Amino acid sequence: MSKFDKIIGYETIKNELLQLCDMIHNKEIYERLGANLPQGVLLYGAPGLGKTLMAKCFIEESGIPSYTIRRNKGNDDFIGNITETFNAAKENAPSIVFLDDMDKFANEDDRHRDAEEYVAVQAGIDEIKNTNVFVFATANDIYKLPDSLIRSGRFDRRIEVFAPTADDASRIIKHYLKKRKVSDNVNMDDLAKMISYSSCAELETILNEAAIYAAQARKESIEMEDLIKAVLRMEYRSPDNYTKTSEEDIKRIAIHEAGHLVVCETLCPGSVGFASLRVTGRNGAGGFVHRCTDLPRIQCDILVSLGGKAAVEMYFAEAGADGCQSDIRRAFENIRDAISENGVRGFSMIDVANHRFPDTSENMNARNEAVVHAELERYMLKTRDILLKNREFLETTSAKLIEKETLLHSDIKAIRDSINLVEVAI
Repeated sequence: MSKFDKIIGYETIKNELLQLCDMIHNKEIYERLGANLPQGVLLYGAPGLGKTLMAKCFIEESGIPSYTIRRNKGNDDFIGNITETFNAAKENAPSIVFLDDMDKFANEDDRHRDAEEYVAVQAGIDEIKNTNVFVFATANDIYKLPDSLIRSGRFDRRIEVFAPTADDASRIIKHYLKKRKVSDNVNMDDLAKMISYSSCAELETILNEAAIYAAQARKESIEMEDLIKAVLRMEYRSPDNYTKTSEEDIKRIAIHEAGHLVVCETLCPGSVGFASLRVTGRNGAGGFVHRCTDLPRIQCDILVSLGGKAAVEMYFAEAGADGCQSDIRRAFENIRDAISENGVRGFSMIDVANHRFPDTSENMNARNEAVVHAELERYMLKTRDILLKNREFLETTSAKLIEKETLLHSDIKAIRDSINLVEVAI
């Protein structure tokens, strides 16, 4: 049994940390081949990903004394604590100095990289070189740390920690649910595909919220509806009690979201994990479509962005559905980026005037914007073509959204399998 068994997923990082532990336990074997234990390792990444847990598992696996430095004192006292801790670790080597949330040691501002706290850490690391003291640090944002501190020779290994993958997230969800009573009606595949895997901490919070809903309703176990309510509230900021709009608005929102969904599923079947008519965010925007897989090309993203507007225009006199303007803005920016990088149909986002007849920047910008608008219109025609060829899919999805309010991955798959999907080349 390894102490790292507490961590679900992150196999690559665990293997790298296990290698370092092996070097601590079998120092002579490595030194015989001229390999020395790195001076230190720095784990960095967004909050809530389990960096501190990984560090604690590393310390336990190493089996040697550790000394933790965490920002919990005022400036002068804290700087003194840094120096004292490094000295204590040196006197009791072999040992580990654990710098937890090192980017919070000084003012959280990249203009304060030369803060005394970082100078003290830097001096401490230099003092314990070749004394059998290993340094382990975590940070959320390494850009707030001075380059001189995190360079090789002080932190020889810097490991970025990402949000859990879909497979890891599924395993994490199952792990957290083991502690709770869960109904047989909970579809684990649906649950995994409706959540954005931003952090392990957020996953645990969502599942705890579902347990609260179930307990408040005096249920014997957590049901799928409790999990859906928790995801809607925590992931999409959709309030439990919200004001429903008129029947006409609901139809418009349903066709708008169905347009996004159908284009996405036509281009990349199985890519939508969750869709709802529930209002989201602070502005109370109606409806959303959550992708559980990334689209393969930027062109797909552009077409999906335009799916809502194209669908609304097919059924309503005006395209005034919530989200249309933001969708167009997203598509416009993606088109501009794509043209800037690759050019299109003989045009590119560069000044094509020759040197003998220099052009003004205003004319160049006007030409470039004209190219983007032309491409936007071309993509809009392609989006309409996808929806017209899959009108049954669009109308069935819209009707199901109105009926159920939210559609899970299994619901969407059932609709897709029940109709003749017409694939369209892009």
